[in-house]
Amino acid sequence: MSANIILLNPARHFIANEWGLGYLTPLGLILLGGPLIDAGHFVKLIDQDLNHWSYEKLMQEIAGFQADYVLLGHSGSTASHPVVVQTVQVIQKAFPNICIIYGGVYPSYAFEEIMNQTPEIDVIVRGEGEQTIVDLIGALENKSDLSKVDGIIWRRNRDVVINRPRAPIQNLDLYRPAWELVDWSQYQMFGFDHAAGLQFSRGCTLTCSYCGQWMFWKKWRHRSPQNLVEQMTLLANNYGIKLIWFADENFAADRETAKQLLEQIIEADLGLSLNLNMTAADVVRDADLLHLYKKAGVDYIVMGVESLKDNVIVDIRKNNPFAISKEAVRLLRENNIISLTNIIYGLEEESSKTLLEKFKGMLELDSDILNAMYLTPHFWTSDGKATKANQIIQADLTKWSYRNQVIGTKKLNPFFLFLGVKLTEALFHLRPKALKRLAFGKDKRYLKIMRSSILTGIRVVLAEIWEFFFQTKFIKAGSMQSIPGTSSRSSVVEKSIFTLS
Repeated sequence: MSANIILLNPARHFIANEWGLGYLTPLGLILLGGPLIDAGHFVKLIDQDLNHWSYEKLMQEIAGFQADYVLLGHSGSTASHPVVVQTVQVIQKAFPNICIIYGGVYPSYAFEEIMNQTPEIDVIVRGEGEQTIVDLIGALENKSDLSKVDGIIWRRNRDVVINRPRAPIQNLDLYRPAWELVDWSQYQMFGFDHAAGLQFSRGCTLTCSYCGQWMFWKKWRHRSPQNLVEQMTLLANNYGIKLIWFADENFAADRETAKQLLEQIIEADLGLSLNLNMTAADVVRDADLLHLYKKAGVDYIVMGVESLKDNVIVDIRKNNPFAISKEAVRLLRENNIISLTNIIYGLEEESSKTLLEKFKGMLELDSDILNAMYLTPHFWTSDGKATKANQIIQADLTKWSYRNQVIGTKKLNPFFLFLGVKLTEALFHLRPKALKRLAFGKDKRYLKIMRSSILTGIRVVLAEIWEFFFQTKFIKAGSMQSIPGTSSRSSVVEKSIFTLS
């Protein structure tokens, strides 16, 4: 039996996207669309985050499609959950017979709290969804026993049933993205029209304390290089894609696989701008391959440096002491590849001294772009578990986005920490070395992308300053009783049942 299914990306309203960074395709939903279409279902993708429709307009679209199911997923984790709740309440009120299914990182861990507090949600998909969603829709359409569908949490009368988890997908090539669902004219990043998100690998070989992606994806796996190049060729030739941002947590975890993929991309000669996430250690490891990265079209490499202190790097279980990060930046510059380094504030007790130390360290690191973030205590991560509720000063979950302070600091109030972070970003990007490179650099592609990125960054920072003063409120430390989502069980008894209170 076939069903009418809407894949819905809720309106997260992240300020960086709205004020310059741009929007990438909702890749997680597109990856569900291919298997569902191939199973014979009718599928429509709605990107509410991009199109900014009113709820009235959204309900009209759902009614016009005569949807049987609405599947909601997002890439915003904790920060996106509040708008999901609001959206499903509106949908369920307008269409009480539609089955609402929710998936992603946050619901995979916070399922008990969600099922207790949001009765509008009928089913939660835990972990990878490609095969799970096909099995789930098939069981619902055939009125089969849902207890046999691995990887879901569902309602049976007033009970919530937790099925056993689904094993990670071993052959990712079997599940194609549904690129045909996308209105490509609306997606751009850093000024590049027709931008696409793509995923080569899943998981990470590291176990960083602040991150839960390695827990969600389990073992590091990847598509075959041939399959990925076929997808890239399709995107470039059929849909006019100019830029691809890889969603991999650790793109080059395996050197030989990365080398093979780069060689096949070069042979395909697609003229794409590629953006990767890599560890600084892997960049240094691949020093002799960086010319292949450049030739393949890699313009950006994002490195999670996180801290410039080696003792902090050890504590958070990273593999990039400062000397390695510094060498990675040097190697990338030597090959005219932009280095974007993430630094996290809050991994240590912040003070005026630590702010100055970070600024001096960034000047020595000398990367092209600094992305300053705040430690965000997602409850399923090691750092989240170590954070006490009385440390939280931000009650608005939509601000738990890494770009806003969530955990209080004893030595700096939120204003002075924000001021220090923004001054660091501004002074770093205006340092004489950086301005000289922007004015007199020899690599035209590097210059074009860097100049566009800096202009984008200026718009985003100005928007964040406005947001801080006019849209951000903090609570007094000690006001919050529990970290959001922590009513979920730390260990799950599979095929178990709990009764809603």
